[in-house]
Amino acid sequence: MAYDKKKNFKKNTISGLIATAIAIAALVIIINVIGNPTDRRSSGSDSLGASAEPTTQSTNTEESAETESKEKETTETTSETTTTTEEKKAATNPKDYQKAVDTEKNASKRVYLTFDDGPSRNTEDILDILKKYDIKATFYDIAVDDDYLLGLQKRAYDEGHTIAIHTVSHDYSLLYSSFDKWKEDVLGEQERIKDNIGVSTNYYRFPGGGSNSKGSKYGTSIRECVNWLDENGFYYQDWNVDSHDADGNEYTPEQMAENVINPILESDSTDFIVLMHDAEPKVTTVKCLPKVIETLQSEGYTFCQITDNTKPIHHSLYEES
Repeated sequence: MAYDKKKNFKKNTISGLIATAIAIAALVIIINVIGNPTDRRSSGSDSLGASAEPTTQSTNTEESAETESKEKETTETTSETTTTTEEKKAATNPKDYQKAVDTEKNASKRVYLTFDDGPSRNTEDILDILKKYDIKATFYDIAVDDDYLLGLQKRAYDEGHTIAIHTVSHDYSLLYSSFDKWKEDVLGEQERIKDNIGVSTNYYRFPGGGSNSKGSKYGTSIRECVNWLDENGFYYQDWNVDSHDADGNEYTPEQMAENVINPILESDSTDFIVLMHDAEPKVTTVKCLPKVIETLQSEGYTFCQITDNTKPIHHSLYEES
């Protein structure tokens, strides 16, 4: 009996060891297959972090891109606004309009040099003289297609002079053949000037002046034209001093200067619009300018240019009897 107990004890011990070994082996296998819970949590955290980090970066990138886009949009809008403002500011005629108005207001005696029928090859010399004396004038221009002459018109505008409408053709029989033809002439030259200098002008002078009889002769009522100008925001000017440079070459530069100076000095008026011409043959006009300018400046006159505030000088309209 004692023998059997010993045998059974030994048997049970071996069985227990085997069972323990099997359990340990099974645990090792389970751990290898499933993984250490601590390691799994760490691995899962790393995986979540790896997943979350790109998501955050993506969100930040999208937000950054959106911000940059908005900033760019704002910058472009601001740039467009600035450009528009600058263009609006620059789109005046004359270019420095406020300065021109201030010059008029601050002067007690005003002289307006106005030149019809340009631009021509004399325009360059006229502009050089005006620049030398630092004064501004007004140019009532006709249509030209020559690049050099268009360049002179642009130069006149860029240097601060007033650019105004005279006519496309200066052919009385054509432009005064009907009211519609006359209006077409005015608007045609306005458009040409705008195309060249980049700004529309509303200053006008009738070919032949407001008192001309050509309109009646060829079929157009100047009074109807004047009414249309008033209704459509145009300012027309005649003159009260004539240089007589349209009379041909009968005057010397000194005599032509006197044609301008004497009527001004002998008048009690304070505003003088001087008619001169800028056509190709008018070399004498160019030569008389320095004397006109120097003499009148020494007498306290200020040279101005046409603006909306200029006192209108209008001739009596021609009426058929």
